[in-house]
Amino acid sequence: MVKIDVITYCSNYSYDIFDRFIGSLNATGFQGNIYIIINEIDKPIIKKLKKIYKNLFPVIDNILKKTHINCHRFFCIDLLLQKYQLNCDYLFICDSRDVLFQKNMENYNYDLNVDIYGFLEGKTIEEEQTFNARWIKHIGQLINENIYDKVCKKNIICCGTTLGKYDKMKLYVKEICNYIQKYNIVTNLDQGLHNYILYCNTLNINIKLLSNEDNLVNTVCNDVHKVNGENLIVNKNDDVSYIVHQYDRFSIDLKNQISSRFKYFL
Repeated sequence: MVKIDVITYCSNYSYDIFDRFIGSLNATGFQGNIYIIINEIDKPIIKKLKKIYKNLFPVIDNILKKTHINCHRFFCIDLLLQKYQLNCDYLFICDSRDVLFQKNMENYNYDLNVDIYGFLEGKTIEEEQTFNARWIKHIGQLINENIYDKVCKKNIICCGTTLGKYDKMKLYVKEICNYIQKYNIVTNLDQGLHNYILYCNTLNINIKLLSNEDNLVNTVCNDVHKVNGENLIVNKNDDVSYIVHQYDRFSIDLKNQISSRFKYFL
């Protein structure tokens, strides 16, 4: 078992969404700390949750917002990582609203030679022209490099879930922030930057990209939507996923099937 801490930005949601994220994670047997970046409006909810979950550590976002919230969160995470010395082997940075946990990620069989894991979606960049292709082309224009032709046939790497060694994740977060600042990015180009940084390996580290079949993270949006007889979300091979992302794309019937302790409606 490795020691993992989790960081997420979660704000202006209902109690149920906070509880689902924190509760489903702890229900797996997770032993690490959960750092949740919030705003003043969220304090009453966090006060209730702190009485239940002792490994929950809220951090107030008091940074002036100069960019899209998807990019802004990286500055909050960077400040958190500068301010606190976390006692963990790995760091998992993820979305909050559409992420749930089913198995303890600390028990996954990690390759100690890998510095950062990225998680693939079920479509290539060129198959998804509405957002991802446009983001990559925009990044290419900013840095004056034809990134799109290099990566267009590769699968999208989702920016909503990233896991890696603590020291390398600090470098990754700083790298995202540096690009946002350098090119004065004010739109939601976080996923474009994420794909550029990981596919072009701007950090010169050991990166491994996992698919939904690898099953550490099952990003279900552009892949199969399956629930087994135990009401757990599985991949196409019927393996129970450790972490599920974008489950909100499931049908109402499937959401009803997985709803037991936690409310899985957004």
